[in-house]
Amino acid sequence: MRFRDVQGRDRALCVLYGLFAVVGFCVMGTMAVTFVIRNADAGFVGVIGNFLRDSTSNLASQFIYADLVLVWAAVGAYMIVEARRLGIRHVWAYIAGAPALAMIVTYGIFMFVRQLKIAAAYDEGERSADGVRPLAGQGIPAAAVDLDTERLG
Repeated sequence: MRFRDVQGRDRALCVLYGLFAVVGFCVMGTMAVTFVIRNADAGFVGVIGNFLRDSTSNLASQFIYADLVLVWAAVGAYMIVEARRLGIRHVWAYIAGAPALAMIVTYGIFMFVRQLKIAAAYDEGERSADGVRPLAGQGIPAAAVDLDTERLG
């Protein structure tokens, strides 16, 4: 399913996730470029070394860095589970891209793609008497469908 075909709440969620990715890319990209420019005389390896040194230079930065790494691991596990449940390909790229681009960027893109998959699955389902379109039997387990039907009604 393409974004132009998505309607209603699914479209709103896609826009929200897309905004997170775009804003995150702009903010984090600006910060990364600024850091590289300020450390350009150190060379490529020196820039990475300076970044790692600066990001772990005191207890506060170590706390934030460790928390970010643990959140990255948890989000990576979630992304793998959701990718398998919904048939999202190349989940490794979203996980591996987080340190390079920023987790907000890759997670926002993943959530955008996830919402497109959910919208497509609902479009393929048949609407039941209560207005809920079931997903079970379309490659999505019934337990997963139960978790996502709250949004419909």
